[in-house]
Amino acid sequence: MPKLITDPALAPHLERIRCIVTDVDGVLTDGKAYYDENGMRLKAFSMRDGFGFVMAKFAGIELGVVTGNVAELVKRRLEAFHITRIKGGHFRKTAFFLEIMDELDLKKEEVIYIGDDLFDIPVMKLAGVSAAPADAHDDVLAYVDGVTRVNGGAGAVREVVEAVVKAKGLWEDVLRMIEEDEAGGRG
Repeated sequence: MPKLITDPALAPHLERIRCIVTDVDGVLTDGKAYYDENGMRLKAFSMRDGFGFVMAKFAGIELGVVTGNVAELVKRRLEAFHITRIKGGHFRKTAFFLEIMDELDLKKEEVIYIGDDLFDIPVMKLAGVSAAPADAHDDVLAYVDGVTRVNGGAGAVREVVEAVVKAKGLWEDVLRMIEEDEAGGRG
């Protein structure tokens, strides 16, 4: 079993992270697709992950998404957090991941990738640090550098964001920015 993403031994690697790239199904969602009586597909997203996106932005950490299927509902959810690097449409994710690295002029050690299934392993090999939710495929869990305590769709991305922010020594700054943002919203 890999280390928890919060393991102090990972902190020197997490400190160098400038960008967090994640898969969608099984990481931002529980990996299930729900259909209503009209055939509309629905997915559930954790509000914790949404707040994790906000924390990453306050910390100056870039965000990107690489997914096999860029559904409109996924785009809407991510764009609500001003995440514009949404790449996908097929399961050859490595090219999309490399596009994000090129767009941001990132070195391998500056990127963490979060995935949960076999299609994610080739991308993980390109990232400086790899992470997975607790319920990821066994082969993924055997490969990754760090695993979250929670399952996909239950705040796994938030847990990774917090680990990166703390490793970078930005935790108190981010908490202060959150307070200031909240205070600025009171009228």
